[in-house]
Amino acid sequence: MKTFCFLMSIIARLPLSWLRAVGYLIGSIAYLIHKKRRHITRANLRIAFPALNQNELEALVKHHMRTLGIALIDRVWLWFAPLPLVYSRLSMHGFEHLPSTATLHSPKTLLFVPHFVGMEAAGPAWQAMCHAKNLPFPKLSIVFQKPRSHFEQTLYQIGRGRFASLKQFTRQQGIRPVLKSLNEGWTFHCSPDQDFGAKDSVFVEFFGEPAATLTVLPKLAAMLDAEVVPLISRMTTDGYCVSVLPAIEGIGQNVLELDCRQLNAELESWIKPMPEQYLFSHRRYKTRPKNETPVNDSART
Repeated sequence: MKTFCFLMSIIARLPLSWLRAVGYLIGSIAYLIHKKRRHITRANLRIAFPALNQNELEALVKHHMRTLGIALIDRVWLWFAPLPLVYSRLSMHGFEHLPSTATLHSPKTLLFVPHFVGMEAAGPAWQAMCHAKNLPFPKLSIVFQKPRSHFEQTLYQIGRGRFASLKQFTRQQGIRPVLKSLNEGWTFHCSPDQDFGAKDSVFVEFFGEPAATLTVLPKLAAMLDAEVVPLISRMTTDGYCVSVLPAIEGIGQNVLELDCRQLNAELESWIKPMPEQYLFSHRRYKTRPKNETPVNDSART
């Protein structure tokens, strides 16, 4: 691991244009050879943007996979470049909505961090803002899918851990560690906009199609009287622009279905200006209401 990290720290210092050219090439190759991922992306985008003709749809599929390749290579400099270099490639907006700049009596904070390709820039941007204003660095707890190998787990701990005090929990550990961390003053970094099955989910519309939507944010907001604060990362030619939006009003005060539909509606509004940057390559409509055919299982081309 030490040798790997040393090699990455050297590569991370290369010009951004060089690194992104490599990412573009990787994404282009993935588009050509990864038939399953290409199919899933196309099926999801067809639902989200039904007005696109076939050529426009295919161009967007290709654009997404190239953007995904660039984001993959961007992790090299985000995780291994010297911090001043990382900070220089980030722009931050709205961070006054986060607890680092709030009073001690502010409510608990739940970060809603959707699966845009630049989501790995969220932690670095928050740290950069804290560094610029001489504020304490972030204290984040996060739930993630258990890595497939010890190497992958260590890599995530190294890459993400240098930007915040970080507590990482697996989904198998349940919600109790998250509740404990919130009660100890940590901020919960939550990315619930994927299909994890019917358990702890409700079916509400996402781009007009019922999607299994996790209820964790509304439940925690109701339980802890917490704010749900969106954190949106956008890839730019110079790096990433990370924006913190005002807390979404009313989450945790309605029935779960209404709260989840509101969150999905907000997410749709953030996706529409930059659809190539949202992870439409994930099977968002895998789980279906009873007797409905899986959206992503039609014939692949």
